Amino acid sequence: MTHTPAEPAPDLDRHAAAIANVETSMGAMSRKIHFILKEAAAAIDPSLPPAGFRLLRLIERCGSIQASVAADSLAVDRSVISRQIRQLEELGLVETRTDPSDGRARFLVLTEEGTRRMRSVNPTSRTIMHPLLKDWEVEELEAFAAQIDRLNEALESGLGSFVTQENS
Repeated sequence: MTHTPAEPAPDLDRHAAAIANVETSMGAMSRKIHFILKEAAAAIDPSLPPAGFRLLRLIERCGSIQASVAADSLAVDRSVISRQIRQLEELGLVETRTDPSDGRARFLVLTEEGTRRMRSVNPTSRTIMHPLLKDWEVEELEAFAAQIDRLNEALESGLGSFVTQENS
């Protein structure tokens, strides 16, 4: 008597296929966002990488920020932030200021030139999502944000176990 393996349940196949579609779609979205950031960075300065543009945008939003907080906010190593700061200072876009109330604390701020160049960048490049989602209904946006939050929470809670499993 031969043993025939059981067919996977159709719902499991459909679920796995749906997850694969999500992964494919997220990969495509990530590549497109990276391209937009690359173009925005090049509009600031041809030598500026997307990571430098992300840091400029963060400083612009915050007004001033410590390098360590910027590294945490952008989820990058502090050495990456240090390299970006050095380049942005060389380009005259960012300067480091000492906190007058605590001489040890140093903050990154945009220079006048940095502010001018950030304002000159096409607003579509600076705020990627606004033009893309302007025709969505508020309810759709809220539902989409809730799903992204749910995914981010799952990533946050499962990231350590995923890395461990992948490296085993």
